[in-house]
Amino acid sequence: MIVGREVTEAMKLQDIYYGNIIPCQHDVRRDSDYAKRSLELLEMCDTLEKRLSADDKKLLNNIRDMQGMLSETMVAESYIQGFHDCAELIIDVMFGRSDNLK
Repeated sequence: MIVGREVTEAMKLQDIYYGNIIPCQHDVRRDSDYAKRSLELLEMCDTLEKRLSADDKKLLNNIRDMQGMLSETMVAESYIQGFHDCAELIIDVMFGRSDNLK
């Protein structure tokens, strides 16, 4: 029987196994800097789009799409690197493989 903290850890591992945890799907606080800047960017793009011809609007939308894809790639790579860094730190602490931790 699993109790207390072990239940939480087992549930997290089970969620990872079944693909229920999606790191990029987190809610953003409305009062965060990210939310504010995102809204500002959206407003600037909307203002610019109103001034553009149909062809220029298509180009702007392609630029937005590419920027989104690049952002997703960067976030994924940063997440992976952070995971590697954390795992390396844990190994260093547990097994003393770092000159800085001996």
